[in-house]
Amino acid sequence: MKELHTGDYYWNTFHTKKSEWSSLDNDLTTKVLIVGGGMSGLLMAYMLHEQGIDFVLLEGDQIAEGSSLASTGLLQYCNDIMLSELRSAIGREKADTFYQYCFRALDQLKRIASNIQQHVGDAHFRPRTSMQYCSTDEDIVKLQQEYEALLSLDFPCELWGSQQIQQHFPFSKGTGLVTHGDAEVNPHLFVLSLAQYLTEQGCHLYEKSIVSDHERLSDGKYHVTVNNINKVEAEYIVYAVGYQPEQLHQKLFHSALNRSYVIVTNPVADLSSWHEKYMLWETARPYLYLRTTIDSRIIVGGLDETTQTPNHNTASIDAHNNTLLEELRKLFPDYDLQIDYSWNATFAETADQLPYLGVDPEDKHIMYILGYGGNGTVSSMLGAELLTNIVSGSSAMSDLADIVKLDR
Repeated sequence: MKELHTGDYYWNTFHTKKSEWSSLDNDLTTKVLIVGGGMSGLLMAYMLHEQGIDFVLLEGDQIAEGSSLASTGLLQYCNDIMLSELRSAIGREKADTFYQYCFRALDQLKRIASNIQQHVGDAHFRPRTSMQYCSTDEDIVKLQQEYEALLSLDFPCELWGSQQIQQHFPFSKGTGLVTHGDAEVNPHLFVLSLAQYLTEQGCHLYEKSIVSDHERLSDGKYHVTVNNINKVEAEYIVYAVGYQPEQLHQKLFHSALNRSYVIVTNPVADLSSWHEKYMLWETARPYLYLRTTIDSRIIVGGLDETTQTPNHNTASIDAHNNTLLEELRKLFPDYDLQIDYSWNATFAETADQLPYLGVDPEDKHIMYILGYGGNGTVSSMLGAELLTNIVSGSSAMSDLADIVKLDR
């Protein structure tokens, strides 16, 4: 398996009752085989289960230990590419459709989180408001244009001037775009909770189960070899393998792998100057992003680099971490801060900054959920719902399918 991240993680200090699953040791027959036990795979499994569609999920390593462990858990309907920019890139109708589905995906995630909390426990899913502030005064017009674009679709948002920002935060910025309806989550705990819930519902989930080969049979079904021993027969295969392109059995996709850094601070005694624990991010690219946690810590991420391997150089890591801490201190100078956890991780971006979700153009029974970009969990939710519709024979979300298709 490709190394995706390295460091001292905060998320795995929280656990569910069940955190280990057995490897596959027998042959199985199912309608859908899901390859991948991270956020994409587990959301796909949840949606299939909800629709009463039989599935088997296989994770080559450990469930929830891939990118879910290194995510920062900011869930936003706004994307790295602004709606106003996306309209220019792919046309207004398609851009609006994509953003509307992203907004709806947040509602789906809230619904699923509520159900998981009732049956398994709290995965730290909290509704939140976001504010994107201008990094320089030159970006004020950009935020004004984005506000008008979001408002044209009746998204719940506000445009704050510098005085309003100063009234709510200890820092000053020229303009802030405030968007309501977002959320934050402990991504690792959420994936584990999904897995525990589905296991309790009698679903088939396995880890340490590597798909080594698959062949198409004359009846259209697939025989998939697992760990070079067992077989799974399936009508559909869904690859939800995150940033592991070597696992893809079809063509590689047009994406770039980059590296990002994250720090988590000590608990802050008084966060009252952080207005309603808004999630914060800036207009600069690459951008700084910040959020709080349920135990009053602060997570800061950014300093993206165009290299695909995690950084193991201690001096370099310390320099990046200290830079993130100093950026945080500029915004909140009165906080007594130190770094308790830190990691750096690989993430993928596509040329058009949209995810790859849908069927293989050469085989309609092989599908992919590749939530590349800065909004991976929302993209995973979109993919899970879209592919579940396809498996069930529904044409719902076909307008989205055209936007995020693999051969676009």
